[in-house]
Amino acid sequence: MEKSDYENEPYYAHPTFYIKNLSEYIQLVTTISSVSKDDLPGETVIFRGIADSEYDLSPGLVRLKNVEENTEKELINDFLTHRPDAFSGLTDFDILAKMQHYGLPTRLLDFSINPLVALYFACESKMSKNGRILCHNTFLQNDSEAYISEICTAAIRKNFEENFLVDEYLCNEDLTLYKYLARTYMYNETTVVRPKYWNQRIANQAGVFMIFSNNLLDRYKSVLIHAEEMGTGTAIKEYGRGKIDEDIIKEALSKEPVDYYKNDGNNYLSSECFKTMYNSYKSKEYEEGYWDKIKKYFENRFKMSCELKPLDTKIIKDGFCSIIVDSKCKKKILRELSYVGIGADYIYPELEYTAKEIKRRFE
Repeated sequence: MEKSDYENEPYYAHPTFYIKNLSEYIQLVTTISSVSKDDLPGETVIFRGIADSEYDLSPGLVRLKNVEENTEKELINDFLTHRPDAFSGLTDFDILAKMQHYGLPTRLLDFSINPLVALYFACESKMSKNGRILCHNTFLQNDSEAYISEICTAAIRKNFEENFLVDEYLCNEDLTLYKYLARTYMYNETTVVRPKYWNQRIANQAGVFMIFSNNLLDRYKSVLIHAEEMGTGTAIKEYGRGKIDEDIIKEALSKEPVDYYKNDGNNYLSSECFKTMYNSYKSKEYEEGYWDKIKKYFENRFKMSCELKPLDTKIIKDGFCSIIVDSKCKKKILRELSYVGIGADYIYPELEYTAKEIKRRFE
């Protein structure tokens, strides 16, 4: 049954349902999955179970305090130094996925393609809190795709500086600036990848991982905002960071939505802002060679931030739904899940968890 308790929460302003037992959950998930598959062939519904319904959709790296430029790389390198054998032969994405799976804070966020696994995670702890299962329709990507490969490789193998331009840090023949910006800001899509199932635990959990890219800062924004009141040259001197072409700024002032930038109030580039900026150069809806004609306005413009770009609220609103698990029903649902083989011994097939599950059944 749909309820409106969460409709005023920006992060969860999407269809939200409540369940009190396994039967209701299976019926609801079946309906959600069948509707999704009718929309787009090849689409996969993924599920994330969280024990506290108020948790947001942020990866572990975002939840760390005092994240600095090279915090991510230092975390990864420490793990690699202690256990290099555990990551031999893996792609850079799979290295991050394996570290994430074992609890290291990364730029990845765990989901599962098994809705019963997600329900287990929503119920296994925090018994005084309502649990939540987030459902999302997506296409599973290949980790060899340039966008995914370059982001993961940069995180593991490159020293990060906040003065890096995105062109310098990520872009190359395989991943052009246009492809990166379009994938990150133009499409209302998530990037979700299925890892190699290197052990029984991750196979049983049917894990997939959502990848988060870095926030970008627009070097031209402050210059454009102040150019009218103080003149282009002065604005570049006062607000420019790095080399800025005055002629490009003058042209941008005649085309880009400067008033929109003034009211945006966001230091980081948002999808809405980038689309508005990009579309301001269009003379026709579909113009052949459009990027080649306007790329001079975007090259050497965007700086990388060490902070990660959160999911757009539009994606959360239009692409997700939530299933809330009543806190009072968590223990009962865990018993029901154990009847169909989803218990701690299945989720965590190591011996100590088998013992824990046997003990729970006797209790």
